[in-house]
Formats: sequence, structure tokens, C-alpha cells
Amino acid sequence: MTDRHARRLPPPWSFPWFWKAQGAGWLLYFTGALVSALAAEEQGGDAILATMPFRVVRVTLGFLVSSGLAVPLQRLPSVRSHPHRFVGLALLGATLAGTVWYPSYRVVSHPWRPEDEGLFDLGCFLPCLLEHIWLMLTWSILFLAATELRLASAREQDKLRAEQMASEARYQMLVYQVNPHFLFNALNSIRALATEDVMRARDMITQLSAFLRHTLTDRAIHAMPLSREVESVAAYLAIEKVRHEELLQIRFDIADEVRDVPIPGFLLHPLVENAVTHGFGAPGVPLHIDVRAYRVDDQLIVEVVNSGTLTSARVDGTGIGLRNVRERLAHRFGSRAALALEETPGAVVARITMPLEKLERRT
Repeated sequence: MTDRHARRLPPPWSFPWFWKAQGAGWLLYFTGALVSALAAEEQGGDAILATMPFRVVRVTLGFLVSSGLAVPLQRLPSVRSHPHRFVGLALLGATLAGTVWYPSYRVVSHPWRPEDEGLFDLGCFLPCLLEHIWLMLTWSILFLAATELRLASAREQDKLRAEQMASEARYQMLVYQVNPHFLFNALNSIRALATEDVMRARDMITQLSAFLRHTLTDRAIHAMPLSREVESVAAYLAIEKVRHEELLQIRFDIADEVRDVPIPGFLLHPLVENAVTHGFGAPGVPLHIDVRAYRVDDQLIVEVVNSGTLTSARVDGTGIGLRNVRERLAHRFGSRAALALEETPGAVVARITMPLEKLERRT
């Protein structure tokens, strides 16, 4: 919980740290008072031993009264919203606790007092009462300081959790943005084939069913083995292969050492779809698509290469697919990963560079 003014906190008794702090604090107080008494010249060992029951009763009651005081103190309004009310109620609580503590201590410890000593020493009553109130006020300050520190820590954790959830939602939105994009393109391809070749359209529907089964049931959006990502890409290309037949030539070249390296799920789909959409040139000219993956030092390089030339739209990289990939890389790796789109003689290369060491640590 991050704010007392927002809603009630759980009782302090439910936190293990409270009992540890209580026990350690009051034990330290008891030990300090005992050492101080032993160091005083006017009291010897016998006198200290005779007063031991009173000291034990006093500390025990202080422990119990302060434990009860913790509940109303934790229910105080936010110090940020109502500082005067916060201070006033804290002082009132400490005063009442001290007023309860001192008379209770005198009454409970009375059976061990000498016969000639009364229940209350009127000469010491007011100073002793003020001493107990002061001790409870000190305890209250320490308790409230510890509570504020824990609340500040909880606020920071809630803030980080909210930022993480927002980032997670954004990331998942980017991932789920991919499948509908591919689905619309595949359905358009099936529609085009339906009037040209019914059997090929049926084969394409079969391939689409296999592709959707593969992608929609796989929830490893943060990290999946590269080999599984390649299988998903191959399922998509099989759909396009049905439509374009021999005009679409596909080749995979994945180095064995990187096959099991985890990469962000569905990262290659936009690049492959981009290659199919923009790669075909003159009618009757085959489109060659190569999917490569290899290691260079501490970097994983994944390339989607297609024959043809760059168009202005592809150079800008303003399409939904390339923009999606860039945003996901930035989300996951920051400036340590990049997507480059360049033209080489007779081919277009879409190259993803990712830090291999960081990817391997997530396995």
C-alpha cells in the first residue's frame, strides 16, 4: 500500500519486521537501563537485583502498550496531505499510551514492592508520568519513520510495477499487431486464387490453418528458440509458395551454433512478409528469399535477403512491419540492437543485429 490516506494498511502485527524490531528495540532499552543502573554509584548489585521484577514488568508493559499503539498510528492520515493533523494525532496517541503505561506498570508491579512503599509516589508521579510519555513519543517517532520508509519503498515498487505493466502492454500490443497483418494478406492471396485455381486455393487454406495453429498457440512472445521462429516463418512462406509456385524460391541458412538461441517471438515475420510484398519485380521473374542467421563475436545476426531493389517506401521503413520490429528491438535491447535495410547488387538485405550474450542469459 502506498498511501495511508488512500486506504487502510494491514495491521502491523502481520509484518514479521514489526515483531523483530519490537523485540530488539525493547531488549536494547532494557539492557541500556540495566547497564546505566549498574554504572550509577548509588546502586549496588543487590539493589539492582531487587528491582529486577519491576524492570521486567515495566519493559513488558511497554512492549504491549506500544504494540497496541502501532495500530492507530498506522491509521493516521497521510503526513503529506494533512501534516498538522498527522502531528497532532501522533502526539495525542503517544500521550495516551504513556498515561496508560505508567499507572499500569505501578499497579502490576505492586505485589513485589516493599510493604512500606505505596502504590504511587506522589512526589514522583508527574515526572515519572512525563518520562513514560516521552518514551512513548520517542517510540512513536521511530515507528512512524520506519513506516514511512516502507511506504516510500512500496510507492517506488508500485511505480516500477506500473511502468513495467505499461511497457509489457505496449510490447504485447506490438506482437499481437503482427498476426492480423499477416492474416489479411494471406486472405487476400486466397481470394485471388479462388477464381483462378480452386485446388491451389484449398492447399493455401490448409497451409494457412497450419500457420495459424503454429502462431496463435505459441505464447512465447518474449523469447523463443531461433529454430522455432524459423519454423513459423517457413509456415508463412509455404502459404505464399502455393500462390506463386516456382516464382518464389526459398532458402534457409541457419548456423547450428545459433539454432537454440532465444530471440523475441515473431520478430522475423514482418521482414519476410515485407520481402514477399515488395520483392516481386517484372512479371515472370522469380523472387529469391534467403533467411540467414549466424554469429559474429558477441552479436547474433539475422538476415532476410530477397532479390530486387529497394523502393522509397522500404528505404524509409515507415511500414507497419518494419516499424514494429524497430520498436520491439528498442524495447528489449535499447541501443544495443538495430534493424538495417540496405541494397546490395541484385538484392535487398534486412539485417537484425542483437547482443548474443544478453539473449543467452535469458535461457
